[in-house]
Amino acid sequence: MRTLALLFTVGTATLAWSMPALAQVGDAERAAARDLFKEGDELQRAGKFAEALDKFERAQQIFSAPTNMLRIAECEAALGRLVESAESYRAVVRTPLPAGSPPVFQAAVDQAKGELAQVEPRVPKVVVQVQPSGLSNEQMQIDGQNVPAALIGEPIPLDPGKHKVIVFAPGFASTEQQVTLREHESKSVQIALEPIPGITYAPGTPPPAGGATQPPPQSTAPTGNIPPPPPPIVDTTEPAKRKSRTGLLFGGHLGLEVPSGNVPMPTSSAGATSVGFGDVSGNGFAYGLDGGVRFARQWYIGLTLEHASLDPGKSVGTATAPGITSDSSDTTQLGLELGLIVNPDKTSFLAEVGVAERWYSFSWRDQTNAKQTNSYSSGELSLGAGLWIPLGHALRLVPEATVGLGSFNPPGANNTSSSTSGNSTGSQGHAFFMLGIGGFYNVDL
Repeated sequence: MRTLALLFTVGTATLAWSMPALAQVGDAERAAARDLFKEGDELQRAGKFAEALDKFERAQQIFSAPTNMLRIAECEAALGRLVESAESYRAVVRTPLPAGSPPVFQAAVDQAKGELAQVEPRVPKVVVQVQPSGLSNEQMQIDGQNVPAALIGEPIPLDPGKHKVIVFAPGFASTEQQVTLREHESKSVQIALEPIPGITYAPGTPPPAGGATQPPPQSTAPTGNIPPPPPPIVDTTEPAKRKSRTGLLFGGHLGLEVPSGNVPMPTSSAGATSVGFGDVSGNGFAYGLDGGVRFARQWYIGLTLEHASLDPGKSVGTATAPGITSDSSDTTQLGLELGLIVNPDKTSFLAEVGVAERWYSFSWRDQTNAKQTNSYSSGELSLGAGLWIPLGHALRLVPEATVGLGSFNPPGANNTSSSTSGNSTGSQGHAFFMLGIGGFYNVDL
């Protein structure tokens, strides 16, 4: 990295060179500066950058030269003092070299240009944003040092590490915030000033040091004309909008309906007491309408109406149902649901429980190819779980999985059969699964 690694070997020629402006530097001073430079070089090579920096700074105080400033910048960078290092490099780059300057001086300037290009991107920056904006007489301190208020809202270069930012304004409590910066990083710090009712700082009076929030005590002794008390500070900020606790929900859903379980059959016509859903119905496309009322902010009660057209079953004349050839089937559900939305204002978990009535029918052909239709109805327990995803102010996206659990009686036993009757067996349990996605339009009340 360092093309001037052996610079001390030519230190005599370098430090003995004297421009007219430095003619007053004597031989003793030049010799002392040369020795300090040599000591600093040895310490820098040993990795003792703090001690080396002290030697180079002393040499620079005795005899100003770009070679000294280059080494100062390198040590500052090694110690993490990147802001100072970049400034030191710039000082070297800006050094005017008159005609006849030693070549080693020009080499130092050229090397500083290259190393500056490496150090500058490493310098982290912080942008301090203050609310409310547009205040007068703002004051800012970073790490206890005053910083011009004109830099509020602008990038401020700082060294890596932890920093303390304090902002003052008349009539507001001072606010302090910590920020940790890493190399190459830029951060924004938001500082919200809180007004002090009935208290303002006198114009032109600096706020108390140390982040105190009260003005300095004032003498109560009369001093002539006493000015009237300042008018009270009126908070003109708008109050936070109250979150709605009630609302109306209108929407619908689409999905895949998957039936499972068994379907009871009239034994005299089908040759079997029951068949599996897979024999008479497959999966199908489901669509529905939803609506309800949200209350107590997180709860809602609503109605859902869903219909699904199911594919024909997978078997034709199986051993369990030798007289059945599946044709077509569909199902409709009307339900009442109670739901819980964990957080209506953010993406959150959704759970539902309810009761429903389901109607199911399927058509089949017997061994004579005559078309038969069985119809069923059953009460169900419905369960659902999904996500509540707000999209803007009013729209809500709801990916969800539901299941309806119930049992069908055979045709002719508290059910209506359009074309079959006869002896029957007991009820058979079923489950209808629906995996889909829905949406709501939410109207806050």
